[in-house]
Amino acid sequence: MSTGGFALHGYNEGSLHQRLQLLKASDSFIECLNHISTLSNEQIVIVDYGSSEGYNSMVFLTQTLSKFRETSSSPILVVHNDLPDNNWLKAFKTILESEDSYVKIPNVYFSAKGRSFYDQILPNNSVHIGLSSSALHWLSEPISAPDNCVPSSSLNPEFKALASKVAHNDLVTVLRQRHKELVSSGRFVFLFMNQAISTATWGTVLHTTTENSFIKGYITEEEKRNITVPMYGRTNEEVQNALNEVSDLYRVVVFTQVGEDRIPGVDSLSDEEKNKFVNGLKRLAAASLRGVIQRAVNRSEEERNAVYELFIKELSDVFDAGDCNCWPQYHLIVLEKKSS
Repeated sequence: MSTGGFALHGYNEGSLHQRLQLLKASDSFIECLNHISTLSNEQIVIVDYGSSEGYNSMVFLTQTLSKFRETSSSPILVVHNDLPDNNWLKAFKTILESEDSYVKIPNVYFSAKGRSFYDQILPNNSVHIGLSSSALHWLSEPISAPDNCVPSSSLNPEFKALASKVAHNDLVTVLRQRHKELVSSGRFVFLFMNQAISTATWGTVLHTTTENSFIKGYITEEEKRNITVPMYGRTNEEVQNALNEVSDLYRVVVFTQVGEDRIPGVDSLSDEEKNKFVNGLKRLAAASLRGVIQRAVNRSEEERNAVYELFIKELSDVFDAGDCNCWPQYHLIVLEKKSS
């Protein structure tokens, strides 16, 4: 079955954009490593919250830890965290076998923890640096908007207020859990999707794809209702409100934006370059939607996979028919745990 000229792979293959945005945080992360090294010469524990299949954070950590190794030989333990049903086999193979892996750096080790980052992952006062990239815009539970499968793209005022409250509580919960785990003066570095033009565009693309898939008979009406992408892009004000609620716990070191909502010069690209650009968008969406479709479609595994492929083919067609210059922007935030 054709999927519009782009391969269906996992998150590692479909998340180049997130990786590029994460790499923009390299200087901030290296500064955090240097900061921690002034506190102690003992083992440094880094936790990667929401690691998925691991390639993005692995590349980022290889780059930053290699630089840090120029001035420090402290042992480093990296703990990758994601849900228990994450593709851990692929994550482990990626970290152990990739040429880009940080395991080649002396005195660096890794482990994994399968649990929601909305829970406490490690003991109190045991983490030196927390890292989370492209994960915290995923809500703790699905909430269904009456007019869109993406909560932050809803135009319904009552639902939008509800979604904003859920997103606020979720972010505050994560920050409180990380505060328990961090050592005094430990740092939490995180990037997640901003609410901008791109968020609305993504919502339109996904909602149109869902409606078209129902009209063409790929999914039932019940399955259409079940398709919800529990993603919420927060505004600057919403993020600041959450930070204000935990201001007794953290000092804000960095609060900025990375990424551009619309990529300049796309319209001037050659057909080949533009096709590569659009296919990157398709892979990003396809990687994010596999679990959503799997949960929404109550059929055999073979049938669910077939529905997913039909859905992604429809997604490809919707992208081709519309405005695809819509890379997301991200918040980049670095917090430091206040000394007790």
